[in-house]
Amino acid sequence: MRKLFFIVMLIAAPSWAANPNILVSIKPLQLIVTSLTEGELAVDYLVSPNVSPHDYALRPSDVRAIREADLLIWVGDELEPFLSKPLSQTDTSQLALLDLPGLDLIDGDKGHEHHDHEGHHHDVDPHIWLGPSEARVIAAAITEKLISKMPETSEHLQQQLTRFNQHLDKLEQSISQQLAPVQQQGYFVFHDGYSYFERQFALNRLGEFTINPQRRPGAKSLLNIRQQLEQGKAKCIFAEPQFDGALLESISQHSGAKISMLDPLGISVNNNKDGYFELLQQLADAYSDCLSH
Repeated sequence: MRKLFFIVMLIAAPSWAANPNILVSIKPLQLIVTSLTEGELAVDYLVSPNVSPHDYALRPSDVRAIREADLLIWVGDELEPFLSKPLSQTDTSQLALLDLPGLDLIDGDKGHEHHDHEGHHHDVDPHIWLGPSEARVIAAAITEKLISKMPETSEHLQQQLTRFNQHLDKLEQSISQQLAPVQQQGYFVFHDGYSYFERQFALNRLGEFTINPQRRPGAKSLLNIRQQLEQGKAKCIFAEPQFDGALLESISQHSGAKISMLDPLGISVNNNKDGYFELLQQLADAYSDCLSH
């Protein structure tokens, strides 16, 4: 009887042994796939979270990994322009997330007309993984792709998608309650990369030092920010571990605004079944801790 039960379990279990070789561009997408599949699928990323994907240069080993992958998941040309050419030269199956229907994309130049953007054109904010609403669309699309690669696990993957969404629903409610007391507190961020999280939780960003983190902000932008800081409008300035914070330190002097850290790429987040949720919680804690004191 025990032997029969074991055989039935083997038949019922998904065939992860033959799982596809999945590659993602950045760590947050790895966290989503790992959380979505509850840690049952191994996923590698190309760009270390210690550096920005905005100006990453592919190495020969990266190009080889792209060619060998069964599926490459990336955000899109607005975030990883270095991937456009190699993907056009390979038949690797890919999923470009910015192309997904159902995403309510935020224009990178709208909503902050009072800031001088130095003529830099940026079509959309590509940091879609930071919005719970966007994450649901992403998770559904990834599940659909995985099912196409492993049709025998369709039911199991659908169940995991349901559990992922349930976990996300609870976390979203919890973060909403956590951030409600600080929604009116003003702050600045280093670069314009948090719009989806801020929209979801109605936060009061006054502006950003730069849209493109590879470009130093112009004198007009810095003057505008310095004036608002001197007027005491901002409680916090958020830096990022991927970039030098010396500029923020110098401009925040004598303003009374605290400098804190936001990490949109999850440097310290463990890649496990709870990793993506920990990334969002870490952001919420950073906002809450700085803006409430």
